[in-house]
Amino acid sequence: MNKIFTIFLFIISYSFGYSQIEISDARSMSLGSTVTVEGIATNGEELGIIRYIQDDSGGIAVYPGTGSIADFPDNVKRGDLIQVTGELKEFNGLLEIDPVTDYTILSSNNELPEPVTLTTADIGEETEALLCRLENVTFTAGGNTFSVGNYEITSDDGDSEIYVRSNHPLIGEEIPLAKVNLTGIGSQFNSIYQVLPRGIEDIEIADDFFLTMSPQQSDLRTNGFSISWQTNEPGSSILEYGTTPALGEVIEFSDLKTDHQINLLALEPATFYYVQVKSNNGNSEVSSSVGLYSTASNSSGTMKVYFTHQVDGSFSSGPFPTGTSGAAIEGEIIKRINEAQTSIDASIYNINRTTIVNALNDAYNRGVVVRYIADNETANLALSDPTPDFPIIRGNADGLMHNKFFVFDAEDTDNSWILTGSTNMTEQNIANDYNNAIFIQDEALAKAYTIEFEEMWGTDGPDPGVFSVLFGSQKSNNTPHLFSVNGIEIESYFSPSDNTTIGIANSIASADSELQFSLLTFTNNELGDAVLAAHNRGTVTRGIVDNINDQGSEYDYLLSNGVNITVDNTTKSTHHKYCIVDANDLNSDPLVVLGSHNWSGAAETRNDENTLIIHNDRIANLYLQEFEARWCEAQSGTNCVTSTEEADLFKHGFEIFPNPTSDYANVELTLESTNDVTLELLDGLGRTLQSEVRTNVNGKYQTSFNLNGLPSANYYIKVTVGQETSILMLNLTK
Repeated sequence: MNKIFTIFLFIISYSFGYSQIEISDARSMSLGSTVTVEGIATNGEELGIIRYIQDDSGGIAVYPGTGSIADFPDNVKRGDLIQVTGELKEFNGLLEIDPVTDYTILSSNNELPEPVTLTTADIGEETEALLCRLENVTFTAGGNTFSVGNYEITSDDGDSEIYVRSNHPLIGEEIPLAKVNLTGIGSQFNSIYQVLPRGIEDIEIADDFFLTMSPQQSDLRTNGFSISWQTNEPGSSILEYGTTPALGEVIEFSDLKTDHQINLLALEPATFYYVQVKSNNGNSEVSSSVGLYSTASNSSGTMKVYFTHQVDGSFSSGPFPTGTSGAAIEGEIIKRINEAQTSIDASIYNINRTTIVNALNDAYNRGVVVRYIADNETANLALSDPTPDFPIIRGNADGLMHNKFFVFDAEDTDNSWILTGSTNMTEQNIANDYNNAIFIQDEALAKAYTIEFEEMWGTDGPDPGVFSVLFGSQKSNNTPHLFSVNGIEIESYFSPSDNTTIGIANSIASADSELQFSLLTFTNNELGDAVLAAHNRGTVTRGIVDNINDQGSEYDYLLSNGVNITVDNTTKSTHHKYCIVDANDLNSDPLVVLGSHNWSGAAETRNDENTLIIHNDRIANLYLQEFEARWCEAQSGTNCVTSTEEADLFKHGFEIFPNPTSDYANVELTLESTNDVTLELLDGLGRTLQSEVRTNVNGKYQTSFNLNGLPSANYYIKVTVGQETSILMLNLTK
């Protein structure tokens, strides 16, 4: 009998290569050892391809890295009892079996180990890979929305954190404002010990009375706004507010209700107010975190939209872009710089346009406060040889300082402007690539961008606070997110602090009829899933992606699932980062997502980025005109721009002569009123060959284009006056 048993053990040992040991014994062995252990999987795909297994002695992570047997993560579900063989490895402090050289699923649907009840102070090496339970803990970010990242939890015993990965089922769920009992798996990243919840079912409300909806702002006016919230049981309505975090003012209603709303009146325009709501049911009081909210400004709300290339005006519902050339964008930037009276803040990823830097230098030398932030790894050639007079700082060490925004005269009701979009201040981005830019005249929005700028700048002074600068993940969510700009609702987000991906995903989810997007890169899984969900519910979805070979690109995933998506088949680079929702559906909520934020993990978690979501049918239609031109070109490989409808709406005199010509073309304009003018000479493919920008033109204006060196062909001269555009053909015959 003993011989038979010995032979049986030998067969088992031979079949797995190594004798099975307890997990606790495996954890005590040296790295590089090959072990065979058995345990119940305490998670499934919600944590990605990693699996945590546990026996009576302990737990360990199992990661199917390079060299692992195929199909391990696909087959192993929560509750499976598995036997696994592999090598011990440490990854950023976490002990794991990697690669997995063999595994067997012994049984399925087993009861999971009972979670070990711990305090936040107990989370450490001893609890690594164990299913655990933390009671009466609070999220410091309560009231916000889960996205990818780390979230602090606190209790009377101390602090710890949870981590939410990409594609986690918690993403998009509201973070509870109440105390909770939290279940999750102990883990580690570098020196930080974490708890990994597996879904909303791992977060159990522990309070009897709590907020079920965090404060929501609505009805933004120049003199006030409304704040609403909900509680699970009837309670009083209390709101404290003020222009500093100390609050100071209190509004209270004693009648008990679950749906609460308080209107704030007699506030100042374009002013930010800190607000905290509370409710009391007679036994206990609950409160929200302190939030920051803005009133509307008295600014004009003028919005000027530019693209670096022509659009298809046949899709216009009335409006046309202010300009459709890089020269027009640069001309508007220089105009804003020249007209700035007190301050200019620039946060620009890369710049080689000395024309812009020279204008900034001139502004600085005439007494305007100029502050400039650049990325610390890009060339920024225009900021050297010579070095400008105005102060400059560079960041971010862990990612990219990827913003592309200007703020002009932020404290001035009538002269405050912001510029944002996808355009870097480089010749390539301005003259060649497909890009967009929007200028918005609004004091409140300019003040929000100033807060973000000064967080990176390190101070509110003219010179940087070099010991206080904050970039990337060091920043906090410290600006208002909702604005009313001349009655148009605009959401504003800064990355990586503000859960920007959630805002974009919510915009995609709001699509009722159609969705278009034009992107340089698309690797964000959450946004890929949001686009696919829109497609699957019947939304007409089209997308252009330039870098389809990026690691983790969503392009093939969406294409294989039937989404109408295409690569940019032109010789230019699609550098956009925009999304259009329901542009032709006025019964819905037409909107545009735009800014510097690529649809990538780095943009969400490491880079300094800025994003606007503009809820307006006019802006949506302008971006639709741009998209349709690019979509046609990507499909056909030919030029698909302009419409004769543009000329029909042109109210100014426009002539070119002689025509035909052999060497030059004169252009004569007769303007009905003073305005800015952009003139462009285009070839048959719509490429800008020459351009000219003039400001404050009135009456008759003449100029000429030198055509020497150009081959005989049909060309076009395009003129843009304000927001009106016209194009005439020019025949060049040698």
